Amino acid sequence: MKTLKTIKIHLKATSILMLALLLSFNVACSPEDGEDGAPGKDGNANVIASDWFQIQFDHINTANDYAYMAINIPNYQEFVDNGGVAMVYLRQNLNGESIIHPLPYEDMLSFALANVPSEGVENSLVIFANGSDISDLETLTYINFKYVLIPGGVEAKNTIDYSKMSYEELITHFELED
Repeated sequence: MKTLKTIKIHLKATSILMLALLLSFNVACSPEDGEDGAPGKDGNANVIASDWFQIQFDHINTANDYAYMAINIPNYQEFVDNGGVAMVYLRQNLNGESIIHPLPYEDMLSFALANVPSEGVENSLVIFANGSDISDLETLTYINFKYVLIPGGVEAKNTIDYSKMSYEELITHFELED
């Protein structure tokens, strides 16, 4: 009978062990959510970056040496009114090296950006150029432009001044392709 008593003890111990294991799995696999993690970095889903493009003026005034190109962007005025930021960059490819400048930029020619709607260029990002022989700029393949549109509210918590960033910093910050 000693073996029957030993079997009962082992069965009881095994039952308690199995019950303990079942309870531990039940607690470990609870359907309740845990605590939320720290907030992640905002993405770039709504940030728009154009490809590099050569300027094609919509208006040239040779008498006063200025010209402008209007880039139509649907709902651009609403974009600006909602706190959106437009950054435009000029790239010069000289001797195999690219030098990138944010607008406004002034060298032999001056370039500026207009965010104020005017008659005939509503919902447009406008690049102004000023300098002698301004019409020749359209044929210079080593000068290109690119714009980046950052909607209002993107990383508003940090109130970043994007105009203080270089092109490389902005592209890296938003993980955009060059």
